[in-house]
Amino acid sequence: MTRTLTEDELLGAIARLTSDRLSEYLAAEIVIPEQSEQGLVYQTIDVARLELACELHDQYDMESDALSMMISLIDQMHCLRAELREVLNAVDAQPEPVRKKMIEIIGTARFQQR
Repeated sequence: MTRTLTEDELLGAIARLTSDRLSEYLAAEIVIPEQSEQGLVYQTIDVARLELACELHDQYDMESDALSMMISLIDQMHCLRAELREVLNAVDAQPEPVRKKMIEIIGTARFQQR
């Protein structure tokens, strides 16, 4: 079972996060908490996203909408990395002649796009 945090626990866990800042981040949908019997609850990934949002906000004076876009791009990058890892595992699972041919085709296609 995944541990969840209430808003009070979340505010206690992230030193830079204030109630007002959390409200801004919720409005920008940087995190989307789940509704439970306890009220709104946050997942571990929400803690990481909010810590990153606070850090970017403080270091670069980024507004909530820009933070939302930046974190969305980071999410997309993580998804692409996971998909690439799956493709590389699939290539690695092929017999040697097939692997060599796939690497050759991928390399040729990659350099033709430049």
